[in-house]
Amino acid sequence: MTVHDLFQLNNDDERTLDILAAHEFAERCLAAEPGSQEQAGMTAALTILLDDPSRAVRKAIAKALATSSRAPGHVIRCLAGDVDEVAIPILKSSPILSEAELVDLFAEGSDAVQCAIAERENLPASVAAAICEVGSEAACRSLLRNTGAQVLQSSLLRLAQRFDDRPDICDKLLKTRDLPLPVRYQLLMRLAENLDDHPIVLERVPEHQRRTFLSDAEDKVVLRLALEAHAEELPAFVEHLRAQGRLTTRLLLRSVCCGRLRFFAAALANLGQVPLPRLCKLLLTVRRSALQAILRKAGLPLRAHQAFLLAIDIARQADADFTYDLALDEARMLTETLLAELQDGALGADEDVMAFLRRFAIDVARLEARLLVRNSTLRVTAAA
Repeated sequence: MTVHDLFQLNNDDERTLDILAAHEFAERCLAAEPGSQEQAGMTAALTILLDDPSRAVRKAIAKALATSSRAPGHVIRCLAGDVDEVAIPILKSSPILSEAELVDLFAEGSDAVQCAIAERENLPASVAAAICEVGSEAACRSLLRNTGAQVLQSSLLRLAQRFDDRPDICDKLLKTRDLPLPVRYQLLMRLAENLDDHPIVLERVPEHQRRTFLSDAEDKVVLRLALEAHAEELPAFVEHLRAQGRLTTRLLLRSVCCGRLRFFAAALANLGQVPLPRLCKLLLTVRRSALQAILRKAGLPLRAHQAFLLAIDIARQADADFTYDLALDEARMLTETLLAELQDGALGADEDVMAFLRRFAIDVARLEARLLVRNSTLRVTAAA
């Protein structure tokens, strides 16, 4: 079939243009010299075919033109607004469509259209922001799978706000490197809250211990994030926790006992309104009376002061400078030494502080044992 034959067709003609012929017209259009008669003729032919009743014909054209920057703009835009089956190849790949056009098409499109746009290579940040703001759940999942998409932190935050009750989306977000630490914390807290009615918790944790179990789980989330955090992230993370009332005595005691000295120092600096570098120096150099003044200024209760003071002393003896974290075996030794010092109660530690330390010492011992077994297994596997 020639272009002349195409123009002779009318609405009453019962013949349907062959799909291969439609594909050939599209390829000839792309191969023609810009401004040539051949290009003009092929463009006119494709324009006529936009009204062909056969979806298969229009889909063949869309597939042939989808990835080309030389495709006729009006043909591409018309195909982009066609039925999903025809539009999707264009929406996924066409470089002709502008960011503004993609946002408009996204806003008006079905789930399939939204997913196609979310899957585009090198998806611009403005389009990703629109997806995060109003996109369907399926489109947002497609965006998170798109490793080439440019997604700003503010857009990730919006996704976290919208889908914090979707464990699979939370998991994807948590694997995103650019997710801010406070947002990562919020998602993990939401997951920790869902443990309340988890079958394993219901089966293995006695009812009277569940609140303690969940509180411990929340503290562990904080300290895990603190371990992975860069130094420049910690102050903002600590401030976020303070604003939420999460900088508790228990959390700070746990942090120093499990060797998260960077977090402990950042939290104490925040609560006491002392610059972090200066506080780290004070923790290493000043006498006990000055340390106790720092603890008072931070608002930590008097009943816990003795435990904190001893923990700081032990950390000093380990040559820690509060700008790095202790290894797990060092943390276990710190906790055991602290327990031994406080065991007889002569130094004035409150009973609930002692109960926490005993429970925590068991947790640290278990963690160290698991790490030892895992490392031994890896060595055996490597030797085999």
